[in-house]
Amino acid sequence: MDKKKNLPLFSQCSAVVCDLDGTLYLDGVPFPDSAPFLNAVLASGRRLFYFTNNTSRSRSSYLHRLERFGFPAAEEMLITAADCTFQYLRQQQLCPEIYLIGNRELQRDFHNHGFRCLTKPEGDEGNPPRALVLGFDTELDYEKIKTGYQLLMQDIPYIATHADLLCPMNHGAFIPDAGCFIELFAAASGRRPLVMGKPSRFAAQTISDRAQSAYERIAFIGDRLYTDIRMAERFNMIGVLVLSGETSEKMAADSPDQAKIVVNGIGDLINALG
Repeated sequence: MDKKKNLPLFSQCSAVVCDLDGTLYLDGVPFPDSAPFLNAVLASGRRLFYFTNNTSRSRSSYLHRLERFGFPAAEEMLITAADCTFQYLRQQQLCPEIYLIGNRELQRDFHNHGFRCLTKPEGDEGNPPRALVLGFDTELDYEKIKTGYQLLMQDIPYIATHADLLCPMNHGAFIPDAGCFIELFAAASGRRPLVMGKPSRFAAQTISDRAQSAYERIAFIGDRLYTDIRMAERFNMIGVLVLSGETSEKMAADSPDQAKIVVNGIGDLINALG
């Protein structure tokens, strides 16, 4: 499988969007070519963005990590699945009161964007939640599970920030992600959420709006087939698969989600910027 021959497609983009873990760093260590590549994107006159589905960290936490790695890290460069969720909830007027199943970092992000995260299924001070929002809650407990179930049985609008089943950790290990929580609530209530993150149309639209570019002019670089590459191909972005993270060459060859370009790592793209 030689898709490096398609590298000239990459030079046609006006904006570059990078997944984070597995694409620019792994096990908390940046790849040597990541900072040179990111700086080369900006030097070429293209716009640069980062996108992550992981909502267990706050925006400020991500920006701090990018800065620590020596990556370009302006506020507007970072897009998360939570950003897609903020936008959707406002558009649908499902605010400001919500019930959020998320850790303290995610609660802080929602608060900073004008939402009130309620603590009871009936709401606080006579204002019931207008939506149930499920994130990657690394502080999940039974009280939240019970409250979430009670709200689902009331037919409340139900939104998930993303649906990844597993989150990569250090040394090739994984932990359960929000997709596992979705399955838990589906088993209890029979309901499934509207998902905001990759590979949804909400994520693609948020990227296009932020980049101020048509999909065909956006290159999306990632290491995961069923989120990064599926979204890129579904919306006709220039999908670039890097084999530096989750996906092996065999997995890529056998998958129904086919990237336009496949490279070993982010450094293979530097010369293709033109």
